[in-house]
Formats: sequence, C-alpha cells, structure tokens
Amino acid sequence: MQLTCPCCFARFSIEAALTDDAARKAVAAALKLPAPLADLILRYMAFFRPSKRALSWNRAAKLLNELVEPIQAARVERHGRAWPAPIEYWREALEQMLDRRDKLQLPLKSHGYLFEIVAGLASKAEGRAETATEQQKRHPQRVAVSQPVAVGKLVDPARVEGHLEQLKGATKR
Repeated sequence: MQLTCPCCFARFSIEAALTDDAARKAVAAALKLPAPLADLILRYMAFFRPSKRALSWNRAAKLLNELVEPIQAARVERHGRAWPAPIEYWREALEQMLDRRDKLQLPLKSHGYLFEIVAGLASKAEGRAETATEQQKRHPQRVAVSQPVAVGKLVDPARVEGHLEQLKGATKR
C-alpha cells in the first residue's frame, strides 16, 4: 500500500512508515479506537504537536494508548469519581475541543481537558435524569410523553367492561 505525505506529496509504502517500532505501536493503538471517532481523534492529536517540530511516534503512541482504555470502557475517572462516558460523549467532547482550538493553550500536555469535558457531559446528563426522576416523584399521575405506555397499564379492563355494561343498560331504558 502506497501512502502520500500531505506536506511534500512524497510517496512511500506503509511498510516503510511502520519500520519504526513506535510508529507500529501508535498505529496499533489507533486501530483499537472506535471508527466513528477516528477523524476527530486524528485532528485532536495535532493539539499535542510542538510548534517547531513534528509529534514523535513515541509520544503519539503514548497519547493514543491513554485514550484506548477509557473510550473502550465507556467511562472516565475525574476527581475520584467514575463517570459514564459513552461514545457520544467522546464525540461531543472532541468536537468541542476542535471548535475551541483558538482558545486553547497549545501544545496540550495531557488529556485532562478532554476528560473534564466528558465528565461534565456525564454530570449534566445525570442532573437531567435526576430532575426527571424528582418530577416523576412529585407528579406521579403525569405520564411522560416520551415514554411509551401500554394502554392496559393506564386503564383497568375490568372497570371499562363495567362502564360499558352500565352504558348498555342506560340506553335500553
């Protein structure tokens, strides 16, 4: 397989690129990450590149490996607490960082800010769920529109039959 350098347009084989042990480790780590995040993570990795040099393969491998476990586990640990972190949170957090690139102090030193965003998204979702639970406790007779409910759970069939019998009797009189 032939690759093309995006800067100088030189062509070379992927085997040549992966002769470096650190390059192989970086590619192996990248392959462990979910495909829907691939483009975002590659763009995010540029935040770690020193201004006057390229990001080394060793550093890229280390950074990618630091992302593999929390993304695969769908959880992130911040401030002594584990937060759920589904792939949607990672996608949203990466997009937020990419959108704020001009406000970040680059190069980044760690994934701390990314993990903070993911934990913040989890915290907000937890807050929304807690608010919904509290509202349901305060107003149990209300049925949330977003929740499908079987008619049998809302209406007692025996009561319906009783009412129908009463109506039939009233119309015969």
